[in-house]
Amino acid sequence: MSSSASPPEPDDDPRWKLTPTKFVVSLILLAAIVVPLLVSTYDQVNPRLFGFPFFYWYQLAWVFLAAGCCSLAYLLLKRERDAYERDHPRRDTAGGHTGGEQ
Repeated sequence: MSSSASPPEPDDDPRWKLTPTKFVVSLILLAAIVVPLLVSTYDQVNPRLFGFPFFYWYQLAWVFLAAGCCSLAYLLLKRERDAYERDHPRRDTAGGHTGGEQ
């Protein structure tokens, strides 16, 4: 086994660098967690939706909104990672074989 494919040092590893994308992702996920916990946002009965009080359908809506926030966060981080890998190709995959099918 050769040591040419050593893992990057923490200072060089892009996963540990704070980028604007990671800041936006943090805000999106924080909002998806905090807003449903704020009682003042759902402490009411009206407006009703299909006969359900606001409390119930608002909380159920946040289940889907939080899933959407998680999906958006994943896509943003994936886009950033793909851009980094495109701009910084790995040296050990220069031979053309990436370890997939043989």
